[in-house]
Amino acid sequence: MARPKTKTSTTTLKMTPEVRELWELCAAAETRSLTNMFEVMVQAYAQKLHIEPKRVPRASAPAEPKTTKN
Repeated sequence: MARPKTKTSTTTLKMTPEVRELWELCAAAETRSLTNMFEVMVQAYAQKLHIEPKRVPRASAPAEPKTTKN
């Protein structure tokens, strides 16, 4: 799945050491970063629940510069 070109935000999580270890093991098993593994897990769970994110409208393409007549 191609990643959207949007800004990211930082989130802090608190979890038990056991859950952290499972997260790390899952990421390592798929050669993923912890961040990417978290994103994949959340997306899979949301899909299971039939939840879709709100679609953010893309900004329109910049207008072409106007030319001046001489």
